[in-house]
Amino acid sequence: MAQDPVPKHMTITLDFDLQTAGSTVGEARIRTAYNAAVEAALEAAREHLPECSVKKITAALDWSYRWIGENEVRYSRDEG
Repeated sequence: MAQDPVPKHMTITLDFDLQTAGSTVGEARIRTAYNAAVEAALEAAREHLPECSVKKITAALDWSYRWIGENEVRYSRDEG
């Protein structure tokens, strides 16, 4: 009897660091860039993955301001 395939997930994260001196990047431009990036990823998936291998694709847009450019470790547990 054939076994069901094991689910596999591929996550792609694109982080656009937008720094435009003297200008703001508005929602319309952000959405246009987001849609273009998603469409490019979909096209690449169709080109390189086996036909009918993709069950579902989800995309999410997150817009945030990051005033501090570095992550700060506040707690770390030594497992050793």
